Amino acid sequence: MQAVSEIATKLSEIAATGAQLAFVHMGTEEQAQKFFSRFGLSNEHRVSDRGRELYRAFLLKRGTLKQLFGWKVWKRELRERVMLTNGMGKVIGDSFQLPGVFLIHHSEILKAFRHESVADKVDYVTLAK
Repeated sequence: MQAVSEIATKLSEIAATGAQLAFVHMGTEEQAQKFFSRFGLSNEHRVSDRGRELYRAFLLKRGTLKQLFGWKVWKRELRERVMLTNGMGKVIGDSFQLPGVFLIHHSEILKAFRHESVADKVDYVTLAK
């Protein structure tokens, strides 16, 4: 939720780079529509990957307990809660799956950010350039 919220706030900056967004998720289309509309992203491209085939194809790992619940994660979560941002969401799919962000052009990965922890921060605008 934190990533989607941040992407939503930077949508115009990302679009200015010429990049088009495509979200991969593990929910149904109905769940995705409801989730992404909360952030004003209901018109962005998205793909349901309930079997995690794309996650594996892009070499995204499943997280360990430390990557999902370690001190770095708690520190970021505490900061988010104090700022009263996103709250907690319903877990859909594999809750141990780590995310990633990719800039793809003509089927070639130009840039990649594969999370080592759910607390990792991504500069989405820089990645899109």
